[in-house]
Amino acid sequence: MPHTRTAIILAAGSGSRLLPHTAHIPKCLTPIAGQPILRYQIAALRQCGVDDIVIVVGYLAERIRDYVDSSVTLVENREYATTNSSYSLWVAREHMSNGFIHLNSDLVFEPAMLRTLLEAPEENGIIIDRRIRAGSDMMKCQMDGRRILRMGKQLTTDAAAEVVGPARFGAAGAALLSRRLSELAAGADRRQWAYTVFGDLAIDLAFTGVDNPGCFWAEVDTVPDKREAERRIPQALVAFATRDTNASRVQTVSPLAPGVDVLPTHAS
Repeated sequence: MPHTRTAIILAAGSGSRLLPHTAHIPKCLTPIAGQPILRYQIAALRQCGVDDIVIVVGYLAERIRDYVDSSVTLVENREYATTNSSYSLWVAREHMSNGFIHLNSDLVFEPAMLRTLLEAPEENGIIIDRRIRAGSDMMKCQMDGRRILRMGKQLTTDAAAEVVGPARFGAAGAALLSRRLSELAAGADRRQWAYTVFGDLAIDLAFTGVDNPGCFWAEVDTVPDKREAERRIPQALVAFATRDTNASRVQTVSPLAPGVDVLPTHAS
C-alpha cells in the first residue's frame, strides 16, 4: 500500500489530570526530560517520512500555534470543553481521505515503533503491547490472532494486550471511520473516545494489532505518569528530540508561564 504521509494529532483537551503542569500550556507541550511531548512526536513522524502533520487544537491553542512552524496544519475544536477525542478527530476529517496516522498528544515513543506500524502489511492497525500491567488505565483489546475484536478500558481477564498507538488507517478504513464520526457528531454524541470508536469498527475495518518491537513508550496523562516517563526515557531518545529541535529551529516552551524559554533556542 502507499506510504502514509499524513498524521493527525489530537491535542484539544485541557489535560486537567496533569495539573499544575497544564495550567499555562496544553498537555502536548509538557516537557519530558527537557523536550515537549509534541517535539518527540513531530521528530518521530518526520524521521519516518510522515511530513503532512495536522494538529487538532482547543485548550490554549495559541501556545501550540506559537510553538510549531508553518509546515504544520492546525485545526481548531472550538467545543473542546464539552466534547471528547472522537469529535476532535471528526473536526479534522477533511485530512483523512488518503489514509492517515492517528496520535493522541500524550504519547512519547521511539521512532522505530512508528516505523514498525508503517511497515506492517495490513492497511488498518494500531501498536499494541502484550504486557498488561496491573492497575493500568490504558485501553485494552480482545484479539483473534493479530486481529482486534474489541477495545475498552474495562476489559480484564479476556484482554490480550494494551492498546498503545499510534494507529494507521488506509483510505477505505478512513472513509468508514469518517462516516461513523459524522454520525456521532450529527447525533449529538460528541463525548466518545476515539479509541472506543475504533473498537466499535474493528471487525468492519479488519483492524490489526501490531506488536511493539520492544521500543520505549509512555502515556503521560497524570503527574505520576510524567515522573515515571522521565525516569524511564532512554537518553538516546532525548538526544534525538534535542537534535531535531536544533535542526528545525523550533521554540522551546516553559511549563510555568507564557513567553519564557526553557533553553535558548531560535524561535520559529
